[in-house]
Amino acid sequence: MRKTLLSIVLLCAAALGMAQPAGGFGGFQMPQVKLETSQEWKDVNYAGDGQAYHTCDIYLPKQVKESYPVVIHIYGSAWFSNNSKGAADLGTIVKALLEAGYAVVCPNHRSSMDAQWPAQLHDIRAVIRFVRGEAKKYKFDTSFIATSGFSSGGHLASTAATTSGLKKTKVGSYDIDLEGAVGNHLQESSSVNAACDWSGPVDLTAMDCGESMSMGENSPEDILLKSKLSEEPDKYHSLSATHYVDANDPPLIIFHGKKDNVVPCCQGEKFYELLKAAGVKTEATFVPEGGHGMGMYSEENLNKMVNFLNAAQKGDAAKGEPKSRIVEDGGTGAYKAIMKEDFSLPEHTIFVPQDLSAFNKKNPLPVLVWGNGACANSPHEHINFLNEIASHGYIVLATGVIPMEDGWHRGPMSRTEQQIESMDWAIAQNADPASPYYQKIDVKNICVAGMSCGGLQTLYNCADQRIKTLMICNSGLFNQQNANQAVGGMPMPPKDKLKEIHTSIMYMLGGESDIAYGNGMDDFKRIEHVPACATNLPVGHGGTYAQPHGGEYSIVALAWLDWQLKGDKKASKMFVGKNCEILKRKDWSIEKNAAFNKLK
Repeated sequence: MRKTLLSIVLLCAAALGMAQPAGGFGGFQMPQVKLETSQEWKDVNYAGDGQAYHTCDIYLPKQVKESYPVVIHIYGSAWFSNNSKGAADLGTIVKALLEAGYAVVCPNHRSSMDAQWPAQLHDIRAVIRFVRGEAKKYKFDTSFIATSGFSSGGHLASTAATTSGLKKTKVGSYDIDLEGAVGNHLQESSSVNAACDWSGPVDLTAMDCGESMSMGENSPEDILLKSKLSEEPDKYHSLSATHYVDANDPPLIIFHGKKDNVVPCCQGEKFYELLKAAGVKTEATFVPEGGHGMGMYSEENLNKMVNFLNAAQKGDAAKGEPKSRIVEDGGTGAYKAIMKEDFSLPEHTIFVPQDLSAFNKKNPLPVLVWGNGACANSPHEHINFLNEIASHGYIVLATGVIPMEDGWHRGPMSRTEQQIESMDWAIAQNADPASPYYQKIDVKNICVAGMSCGGLQTLYNCADQRIKTLMICNSGLFNQQNANQAVGGMPMPPKDKLKEIHTSIMYMLGGESDIAYGNGMDDFKRIEHVPACATNLPVGHGGTYAQPHGGEYSIVALAWLDWQLKGDKKASKMFVGKNCEILKRKDWSIEKNAAFNKLK
């Protein structure tokens, strides 16, 4: 396997009298120049901990504007440096970005000597969250945030992009926390809209894919992981941006030199092919005479970078028309529904009446926010159920990308905060005169619900004061005794989380054969402070979501929604009273707490 010693490169840099040696695996920075800016901030601590390795420099373009799209540019150092932001391609990449109207943030990050992987990714994600959290102060336009980097900085920029939206995962036997908890803006998203990879190592399991230097016993990646590829290959996969590539990745542009003998060009070539195969918008430039940084920063290449980012900003045009699909002829309700995506709400699927003319300020659409089973980032298992609900005059905002004809989506796990994003979007759309949903959404009547993992996500978000009611489907919180049964990546709030519920809540379970039955019923028995009921239909964990029009589950769910969100007294009879209507339906049962029994 290829081994690289940064010290060799540093010695070469000194001998040649080059400007700041940089990069990742030992490349060189181009000579630095004084930047023309309207404002600069140096040594801003993005983590709030006073550590030098958690500082960044911020540059705003010379042209004064109210706000600027943002590029976070990361230096190369083979992950060995924790304080090289002042040498982060300032005279080349950063200069070109500023001239093109981008604010540029150049951060430090912890080195491999300070902390093991994935601490370095945690730092970059903290920078992204900082940009969002401090946008007003620094004039950041957070509608567009991109990462960029050279060499090991390119690795971090690329990995931040291919893991965008993914917080935790399992790589083989290795559990990896991709998000971390650095900084004071943990509520903000760490997702990005684009990325630029300059000569980055992106597959750390195959650094010997081409000609490269072979010096020393320990490679930078070995030092970063405190391991060996032969001993713990899963860790090396977790370090590789290529491992996480899927169709949800943001646009990504690659620059690599064909004569790079530090990070072989085949790294960039493989990355490019993987991105293309996944359907990610991507471009690549492989410079025939380019080395590791040397010969890479031509005006032509810098312009390609800027043009790519400019195109990525347009977003919608680059993606083509939003996808849509009619499910089961639109459902059985009075309003034929459609399943569609909306570029203003990425990683979500919308179910809504096809014709919105019947809805207005006096007759708005109540909102169902939905989280999927298996932490899937697509509602492929629930489309019949969700579409049926929409056809009865609801807007349903489901976590994850739109499932098309093949149904199944294979990508990163869903994120708990996607439910929060749904509520934020609904409120913003209802207030936006340019939106087709302007004054058509009932933002005071929101139900948050989910199945299995989605139910756990719902309970995690239960304290949000915008929520009017909750539905927990085939789910319930784990306790200390059975927590080991949880799948990696699931949210795991303690049972005390139930005390934060401030609304009515219905559990809809699949009977004793439902693997979540014990957890759900235990939840229900603990809830005393709000009206709660537990309904059961003995169909197991899978419910009836996939049956025509969602089967029995959609009937009961619609009754709950009509009662709780539309104030329909007729619908309340499904649940209220000793002889409530749910007991007249085949095989259904219901239990109610004291607070629920007071409802009429």
